[in-house]
Parts: sequence; structure tokens; C-alpha cells
Amino acid sequence: MSAQPADQRVEDSSVDAEVSGLIADLMEEHGSEAAALRALAHDFIVLLADADRSVSRGFLRGVFSQGARPAREKEP
Repeated sequence: MSAQPADQRVEDSSVDAEVSGLIADLMEEHGSEAAALRALAHDFIVLLADADRSVSRGFLRGVFSQGARPAREKEP
């Protein structure tokens, strides 16, 4: 037995359906394929730069987390 009335549609929650919905939303928001791709590429580059900056490189040759934290100033 189904818990929903016969006339009610069940939403497709597959990954393909989510991607299709995201593409439709991007097209509606940006107006063209090129503008939507440009927005996605921009967001991707920003995310990559943020991830690269915040990832610890570990302890190598006396430098810990180079780039993620400001360099310590040497005392005179």
C-alpha cells in the first residue's frame, strides 16, 4: 500500500535529476549557457584557491602550513 494519494507525484531525487534541476536554475538565473558556465568556472576557481590556501602542507624544512598563516617575523 502506498502512503500517498494516487494523484500526487513523487519527486525524483536521483543525482541526474538534481543536476538537471541545477542546470535549469543556472540558465534561469544567468540567461545563457555561456553566462552560466562563466559563473560556474568563477565559483570553481574561487573554491580551488580557497582550498589551496587553507590546506596544511605539513612540516617541511622548518616551515609549517606555508601560505595558510602569516609568516612569523624574526626578532632582531
